[in-house]
Amino acid sequence: MTPRPTRVSHPRRERDTAVQLAVLSDRLEAAERRQRQLQNTIAAIGREAGVSVGCLCGHCEESYTLIKNGDMYCPRCGHRRSL
Repeated sequence: MTPRPTRVSHPRRERDTAVQLAVLSDRLEAAERRQRQLQNTIAAIGREAGVSVGCLCGHCEESYTLIKNGDMYCPRCGHRRSL
């Protein structure tokens, strides 16, 4: 008979991994909550200023575009086009 390899349990490593996963999950939830808060704030500022938030800039992909008076422009790179 050939001996079977025994599975060595690593409870400490598994516990550490579970703790790290819980911490990352909490951080992700907090980041998503802050993102929603910022999106709501930006939308409100845009309404007050008469500006709409558009899509992601296809030129630099670093910012969302702003739409005002028939123009769509990127506040990051300055790329602009008429609607």
